[in-house]
Amino acid sequence: MADKLAELLTEGRSGFGRAIEICRLLEAWKEAVGERVSQHTEAVKIRNQVLYVSTSSPAWAQELTFLKEELIKKFNVRTGKENIRDIKFSAGG
Repeated sequence: MADKLAELLTEGRSGFGRAIEICRLLEAWKEAVGERVSQHTEAVKIRNQVLYVSTSSPAWAQELTFLKEELIKKFNVRTGKENIRDIKFSAGG
């Protein structure tokens, strides 16, 4: 039901519909990266096809930076289209 409602609202590209779409994309981060990574990260926002991710430590931010291209591909495959073109990682926030 929620997916159908989101579909109806995003068809018109209303502000509310876009907000639902962004929330769904942010939740897709957890599914794309798996449980281990998602325990140490949180997708915060998407702006201009850039996904901003907060990490639990600088070490996680650095490690994920090395995996950025792979994570972008996984995320876009999971969401069904090229929703992001870059990821910015920041520690502890």
